[in-house]
Amino acid sequence: MTSTLPRTAPAPQGSAPHTGRRFRTDQRHWVSSAAVFVAVMLTSLNLNSVVLGWTWLNPVAFTVGGVLLVMSVARSVRLPGALVPVAGILALVGSLVWQFFPTNNVFGIFPGEGAAGRLAVLLSHAENTVVSQVAPVLPGTGIFMVICAGLGLIAILTDTLATTLRMPAISGLALLAVLVIPAAVRQQSVGVPGFVAAVVGFLLILGCVQWRDSQQAKGPSHDASGGRLVRGLSIGAAALAVTVLVPLAIPGFNVGAFPQGAKVNLWGTATGLNPVVTLGNDLRNPTGYGRITYATDSPDPLYLRAVTLEDFDGQRWEPDQRYSLREPGVEDMGTDEVRAAIDTGVVSTTRITTDSFTSPWLLAPYAPVGVSNLSGRWSWDPQNLSVIATDNGSTAQQRYDVRSAEPVLSREVLEDISPVPEGAVDSQFLALPDTTPGIIRATAAELTEDIANPYQQALAIQNYLRGPEFTYSVDAPVEGGYDGNSLDVVARFLESRSGYCVHYAGSMAVMARLAGIPSRVAVGYAPGDATGQSVQGPDGLELTEFTVTSLDAHAWPELYFDGIGWVKFEPTPSRGVVPDYAQTAFAPGSPVPNTDDLTPGGNPPLEPGTPADPTVDADDQSAGEAVPDRARQTSALITGALVVAVLLTIVPFLLRTLRSRNRRRRFTAASGSRGAATLAWAEATDLAADYGLPSLPTDTPRTFTARLAASTRIDDAAAAALARLSRAYEAEEYAHPELLVHAGWEDLESFDRSLREGSSRAVRFRARWLPRSLSRAS
Repeated sequence: MTSTLPRTAPAPQGSAPHTGRRFRTDQRHWVSSAAVFVAVMLTSLNLNSVVLGWTWLNPVAFTVGGVLLVMSVARSVRLPGALVPVAGILALVGSLVWQFFPTNNVFGIFPGEGAAGRLAVLLSHAENTVVSQVAPVLPGTGIFMVICAGLGLIAILTDTLATTLRMPAISGLALLAVLVIPAAVRQQSVGVPGFVAAVVGFLLILGCVQWRDSQQAKGPSHDASGGRLVRGLSIGAAALAVTVLVPLAIPGFNVGAFPQGAKVNLWGTATGLNPVVTLGNDLRNPTGYGRITYATDSPDPLYLRAVTLEDFDGQRWEPDQRYSLREPGVEDMGTDEVRAAIDTGVVSTTRITTDSFTSPWLLAPYAPVGVSNLSGRWSWDPQNLSVIATDNGSTAQQRYDVRSAEPVLSREVLEDISPVPEGAVDSQFLALPDTTPGIIRATAAELTEDIANPYQQALAIQNYLRGPEFTYSVDAPVEGGYDGNSLDVVARFLESRSGYCVHYAGSMAVMARLAGIPSRVAVGYAPGDATGQSVQGPDGLELTEFTVTSLDAHAWPELYFDGIGWVKFEPTPSRGVVPDYAQTAFAPGSPVPNTDDLTPGGNPPLEPGTPADPTVDADDQSAGEAVPDRARQTSALITGALVVAVLLTIVPFLLRTLRSRNRRRRFTAASGSRGAATLAWAEATDLAADYGLPSLPTDTPRTFTARLAASTRIDDAAAAALARLSRAYEAEEYAHPELLVHAGWEDLESFDRSLREGSSRAVRFRARWLPRSLSRAS
């Protein structure tokens, strides 16, 4: 409405501008930029689930802080608004050069000689990290540079939208881009704490920008700045409601409610194994995803191995890539010792179909001596026979044949082997930090100190972990880093005696090293379930088919025996298959040892006293287990819908009530002076809009009042009250201060009461719970 625009009062003649006040007003943009810094840093905390640890936080804070500082200085020196983002980009480049190009710069902040080559190396490192690892990835200079560059650009965009363009509500989209990364790569999505941190940062931006605008504006514009905050909060509440509802209601999302556990999955889940062993999320998924099919002629159940973890610094097991030592081509592979087993050992052929399994490491039974029908370029490591893509390829949608050979192992063969001579294997397979907790050392000593034979030592450790005191559980406490494999986690596992394969494999590998046996941890899949089908393999071989899913993801220890090589053990109860050579011998009349699950797909042994029911079909059991899952999903959907309904219903009502009470408080404080009538008239036009009678762009206060008075929606008393409010507003805007006309808040109450009584029930409901005035400028 043209008549509601504020009229700037002329400054008294002879008065000079107050330069100090003007300077302070111009510097209020520092407040909004500081809010942007806090918001970006709070949102970036979600990257802790993507990159291991917090070492990335300091360079990110330096980068984001430097960029926003330069942009604020540019505004303070009155640089044109279009050039402020340019200054931010230059500051970002300087920050990255200072941190990541220490020997390739000029004056510390300008790229110098060799900077292009250094950039290519860092980008290559970052690419290798993204392709070859599953979150949380290992920290590295390349990935740090990419994170700092990305968050620096996010800070520039957010600050430009919130401060330069004065669009704080839209700036939240830039923050949302940061959340996309953990939402896409983590099985548990963003997580509630990270999402709340991002929301708090966004609301801080809205509040600070609103405060800045309210300090710079007076009169109706001052009141309108409050409307921006209300609209921003409304948008935020609606967005939150949608993000909670959509994953629950629309097919194609994984089970769970955003931000905890929901991730779009319209074309199937691309799966992979984390080489640093964080398999807990895979094992806790109730449905099991990433189906892999393999068919083999092996007489023994097969483990599909992807990679071995050898380097252990006390915090995590890591693979040693050894790129410089890898051999190209996998059609004929394997060391002389391994290939010798083709004539003297057990040789098997396995056809593997990966479907959506995505990993740079190739799944293969140990020990592979040749791989055929494989797409892409691959290389193999002579020390552990792991196969990895060399052209940034992956295992997805592959179908290939693996020929593998291993020596014939038995208890007698292994018992005749002496301890490994010094220098026979690389020292990394025996390395342990000096900070190894006492409980681990004491347990290893108690189990092995009276045993000289390395094989008997290995059996003692395995049988201890498979004993009745230990229980298999994927629901063991995962908070505080327990869902990992550090020395502290191993110590806590030995205390609680409950965990899953990561804990059992890591514990046996560590205690084996303490006993002087070289060890490593293999990551891959346990044998899985037979499908009952047979397929035709190479040269007419008949191969028996099996399937594995994420529920079969597994880790197991491999110990080195002199003259034999690496030997697999199975310390995890109720998982995998204990090899014949690792099963405990027992004398006649002694109790049968608990060997748990010795066949792929077999059921765990029944508890004593539990009657067997052969009539229960496996499909019926799985169907019965699915019923509670469906019930929980339905309950979660209903609960989520109710939460969304409450948010959508209550939030607009609360925001509208807050605005009305704020105006009344300010009206009372300004009663009898300039500004009170403007507040009352703004409330009157908002009330009319709420009841479906909004003012038109061409309306003046008089035409608006006349149109409403002619309506049957208000009575004569309300029309008279509205006329008094109109005259008071006109007098305040256009008359001399001595001629002001005063109107009371009771006139507004009369107008409101008449609108309410003259409207239908549906209109009253919309006016109260879905007020239209929240979407219009005041």
